Amino acid sequence: MSDRSIAAARKTMVDELVARRIIRTPAVERAFRSVPRHAFLPEPFVLPTNPLLTEVVETSDPCRVYADTLVMVKREKSINCGAPSVCAAQLEQLAPAEGMRVLHVGTGSGYYTAILAELVGERGTVVGIEYEPDLVEMSAAHLAGAGYTNVTVLEGDGAAGIPEAAPFDRILVSAGCADIASAWVAQLGDDGRLVFPLCHASVLGPHITSGAMLTVQKVDTRLWAEFLGPVVFVAMQGMLQPAGNQAPLADALQRWFALEEFLRTELPIRILMKPADAPVPQQSSVPWLLETANAFMWVETN
Repeated sequence: MSDRSIAAARKTMVDELVARRIIRTPAVERAFRSVPRHAFLPEPFVLPTNPLLTEVVETSDPCRVYADTLVMVKREKSINCGAPSVCAAQLEQLAPAEGMRVLHVGTGSGYYTAILAELVGERGTVVGIEYEPDLVEMSAAHLAGAGYTNVTVLEGDGAAGIPEAAPFDRILVSAGCADIASAWVAQLGDDGRLVFPLCHASVLGPHITSGAMLTVQKVDTRLWAEFLGPVVFVAMQGMLQPAGNQAPLADALQRWFALEEFLRTELPIRILMKPADAPVPQQSSVPWLLETANAFMWVETN
């Protein structure tokens, strides 16, 4: 396959994301145009042919990965390089900028880590953490091969973050989490932003979760957030892996979607980490409240 054909396929993919208003800012557009997705994926390229990821097709054609589809990276655990539209939406919410320090939880094959590196530029830094040892090696090799010198990838449980590299201006989480990690909040600098999928175990399989995207802003040590969704993500491994009784979280997210649909407006969410150092409202006094193991979240009415 010629370089010209690959470049044309990449251009078409990004053009479509821009036309759909998923990519909205020039910085994110430039980053997607700059990074060759096929160079960050193992060959042969493995593309799912059904939503449950149970059937796949293998191809040696790099143009096939320039579509709005996920590409399998570790099939036995359903680990994948997520669909560009989903990750572009995350990045637009995250809003990383030149010179920032970013933590990427779940580097996978390294593709979206490379896009983060493009967004922060040479003056910025990206620190990645990946649970799977072979994917640590894969993503680090892909990033080094592409010439990125402002990226470090470490092995570990993403829920712990990387305290020695903190504070971070931005934290991006690329796996479905059962909760917000206290470590992320602690390692996030003031005016920092965290984007992660708050998800519960789903009927789609043991490694697939469903939920909503949560964008958290830290302002003067207070946490404010907004939901975007729904989303489907591969499950995070480690301390925040969605498992066990997920009914309360699933029910809370259903109530949130119903409330948002009914009111048709953006509602600010207040987050208070445990142990709470301020009063938590009664369930009956707010439109929506969720208690997780690590936090209280509710719709702020004032």
